[in-house]
Amino acid sequence: MYASQERVDRIDDRIAEIAELIRSNAEQARRNDEAINQKFDKSLEELKQLKEEARLDREKAKLDREESRQLREEFRLEREKAELDREESRQLREEFRLDREKAELDREDFKQLREDSKRDREDFKNLEKLVAQTTASVNALTSKWSNFVEGLVFPATKRLFKERDIELDHISQRVKCHKSGAEMEIDILAVNGEYVVAIEIKSTLGVNDVKQHIERLAKFKQAFGEYANRIVIGAVAGIVIEEEADKYAYRNGLFVIAESGDTVRILNDDKFKPRHF
Repeated sequence: MYASQERVDRIDDRIAEIAELIRSNAEQARRNDEAINQKFDKSLEELKQLKEEARLDREKAKLDREESRQLREEFRLEREKAELDREESRQLREEFRLDREKAELDREDFKQLREDSKRDREDFKNLEKLVAQTTASVNALTSKWSNFVEGLVFPATKRLFKERDIELDHISQRVKCHKSGAEMEIDILAVNGEYVVAIEIKSTLGVNDVKQHIERLAKFKQAFGEYANRIVIGAVAGIVIEEEADKYAYRNGLFVIAESGDTVRILNDDKFKPRHF
């Protein structure tokens, strides 16, 4: 009988162990289910985010394609404009050549008339008339050539200074100030939120032209008070640059712009630091 009771006790103990094992496994399974559910919820949320990102990317790609199309159209228009500008530049060069040849002929006529004037007072009067005509022709030629140089520099200004890490927003021509003590005219004025670039244009650039522009820059903020909080830098440009004019401008902190083929370029090297006025 005692042996049977011991067997029953062992069976009960085994049943208790099995029951505890089943309970433990059930608890572990419940925790595993919770972890799986959490991972599933997290994956579902990530999937929603990925779908939203994919939607936004598709919309951005659509906008990028439209922007790319617009940029291609702008580039086409700019290229057509550049072709027209090159043709106009060629025509202006030809006009300048013809005007220069005419001026040379006029100077020869002037010399001849000056010699004749010694013998004939009437010829002297004609000489004075020719001098006035020649002066007018030279002045007209100088004005036309200066306008031509300005026409080269103006459309290239943004590109030139972007290459020097200065992004310009607005460019104006022949900006004048009539304030007493600070009267001036700036051939090309280019600005952004930080900088003001004042450019002086000459068909033939000399040292005196550079000096005058430096004096102009020294009074610039007095003339244009709206730019008092911006950095003012200067530049000079010319098709013909007299000896030492470019070096003088460089030493005094001015950019030097010169002709290069059908356009213009900045002569200053990468070591150059512009002067702030």
